Amino acid sequence: MSNDVTNNPLIIDTASATVVTLNRLPIGWIRWVAAGAAAGNGVTLKTAGGRVLGESGATGANYVEAEHWNPDAPLVADGLACTTLAAGTLYIGLAYWTETT
Repeated sequence: MSNDVTNNPLIIDTASATVVTLNRLPIGWIRWVAAGAAAGNGVTLKTAGGRVLGESGATGANYVEAEHWNPDAPLVADGLACTTLAAGTLYIGLAYWTETT
């Protein structure tokens, strides 16, 4: 599979320094399902401008972690890049969805 930023949730399964979207995103939740991960595997999520939104490291095999924000006060990101994703898939749920072209 490859990254899919055309639906809600966004699905990131391939790390890259390349920005996956330049859209302004109201992030309601993030879930990292690190199937096949080993302790020390990590994930780093940044804005298009390079500001770190979050980082995490797996504590063991098949690690799962989630973070939720108040839908009335989502985490707002100007663009998105997942620069580190050692294992698994990152799901990013938007607080609200606006069709883009």
